[in-house]
Amino acid sequence: MSDNFSSEDKAPFSFDKLREDEQALDEKASLVDTQTDIDYRDTFHLIWRCLLLIRYFWQRWVVVLLMGWIGTAVTVAVAPWLGKVLVDHVVLGQPLAEDGKGYPGFLLPFIEFLAGSSASTILYWLALWTAIGIGVRIAWYYFHDLVVARLEHAQKHMVRARLFEGMRLLPMTRLDDQPIGDSVFRTMNDVNAVPEVVRSVVQYSGWSFVTFIVAVLTVTSAYPDSPLIVFFAVGAMPVFVLVTVPFARMIRRRAQANAAAGTVFVSTTEEGMDNIQAVQSLGANEIEKERFALTSANSFRRARYLVLAEQLITKLGETTSQFLYWAFLLYILGKIIGGEMTPGDYVVVLGYFRSMSEPANVLAWLWIGLQRPAAQARRVFAMLDMEKEQEVGTKVLPAVSQGVSFQGVGFVYPDGRRALRNITFDANVGEIVAIAGPTGAGKTTLAYLIPRYHQSIEGRMLIDGHDVSDVSIDSLRSQITYVFQESETLAESIAYNIRLGKPDATMAETERVAKVVGIHDFICELPEGYDTHLGTTNSKLSVGQKQRISIARGLIRDTPILILDEPTSALDPETESYLISALQEVAKNRLVIIIAHRLSTITQSDRIVFLEEGEVREQGSHEQLMAIESGRYRRFVELQRA
Repeated sequence: MSDNFSSEDKAPFSFDKLREDEQALDEKASLVDTQTDIDYRDTFHLIWRCLLLIRYFWQRWVVVLLMGWIGTAVTVAVAPWLGKVLVDHVVLGQPLAEDGKGYPGFLLPFIEFLAGSSASTILYWLALWTAIGIGVRIAWYYFHDLVVARLEHAQKHMVRARLFEGMRLLPMTRLDDQPIGDSVFRTMNDVNAVPEVVRSVVQYSGWSFVTFIVAVLTVTSAYPDSPLIVFFAVGAMPVFVLVTVPFARMIRRRAQANAAAGTVFVSTTEEGMDNIQAVQSLGANEIEKERFALTSANSFRRARYLVLAEQLITKLGETTSQFLYWAFLLYILGKIIGGEMTPGDYVVVLGYFRSMSEPANVLAWLWIGLQRPAAQARRVFAMLDMEKEQEVGTKVLPAVSQGVSFQGVGFVYPDGRRALRNITFDANVGEIVAIAGPTGAGKTTLAYLIPRYHQSIEGRMLIDGHDVSDVSIDSLRSQITYVFQESETLAESIAYNIRLGKPDATMAETERVAKVVGIHDFICELPEGYDTHLGTTNSKLSVGQKQRISIARGLIRDTPILILDEPTSALDPETESYLISALQEVAKNRLVIIIAHRLSTITQSDRIVFLEEGEVREQGSHEQLMAIESGRYRRFVELQRA
């Protein structure tokens, strides 16, 4: 495995090449999220959308902010003066003035209490009050941090749940173009940016304002003749803003590229694990390892670019603030040498300078600091804002008792490819209808129209005389079960997997459908039977067994329309014959539509609809279609038999 870091790092750096690479990353990360570059207006809008989350948790936010502000105000107001008392009246032994001159008004009761005391007595009380203060502060912020943790988890969970629900409701045409790795990365990683934006704007800026205001009021109260202290403390803020704001877009772009690289890495990992059998069977382990290494190295590289950009801007701001800091030190030292201030005043003033300059820097950094989470939050909201399945109908579909009727139906994919044209046929309850035809004829696309996974653009499709376009999605799909060709199982028990579409099904129902599809005996032979968790070493299932579990899922729902996409592709002839016989029994009170290539499945159906190039060429029973001289279905059968 090559060192992918050093190989690219040796290449000459170019901003044009960097931008091209980032655009390529965006395209590879997701085919549906393409508007990745945002301007200042979009960024402000994203921040506002994040802040709207507060309304769902406003009570907890009130507790968090009040506890944080109170703790900050007390610490900022009191802590520096303890240092002044320690230096002036303990170390240097200067007497405490009874009128409390040089101290803010809220400390006068304590100064009067200590006035006239010896240095050791003052030190004793300082130590006692400090210990009590530290203990109270620890307890105070312990509960504060608990509330913050619960608040953060609640916000993340809400955003994550909405994002998952939003992706689940995307149309099939969108889902086909959305990599699983990208969806996982957005759900697990990018959602963290939304509460981070809220925390930065509300919590950090609130802390900064409270700290700054308390420090200014306290300093101006104790040193009314020293306004330059405030000037030096906040002087770096406008300079910092002017220096750093022009780089905001650069941070956003690097953050977007970092997220896109992370998405590609997760997708590569997911694809590698999902296709590990194909990789091993083709002897492509080295190739796959190299592909993994490239995406991993690129992910680290994008993270480095982001860190470098943020550090560059941070150092620019810190450089400006350091000049003011040293100017301030010289100013205060001059005051002490001139006798206008005591060494203890130096401790207080320096402490308050830090108390004012730090929040000033936080506020100055706020806009730049929001660029990275804003770029990630855009990825969350971009997915949430994508057009969901259109709920074009509102009617409730009554219990289906007749069947499905296609009347001149046509369908064209969003990219302009025509899949179906002038589809006309009827499929009635009590029948097994086989949709047959060569690969690419449009069989699955046709079946997708029934539960409205795709929306026809021509003609009408009726169920019991009701146009599916007028019926609500939930009402429609509650009466249709679609068993997809690819059999996927969850890492749960076999019973859970079978009952996925009907969680309240009894064990008797579960065993009944398992017997119908011929998998009951196999399940009973497992050590834990129906409680066996799939994905463990004790539950190795063949492709055919997984396929039968999927069919059992469909049967247990007991809907009037059952659609099976290649249900026998992984079954041996004996099991296939058994399953078709079982389906013929099931079809007595429902419509069963089977998409199939295998003749043994097609010939046992009641009626066959033969598709070719997206059109219905012939329809009828197997015998009727075979009787057509030079018929397309007959040629299809003869080719298979040959």
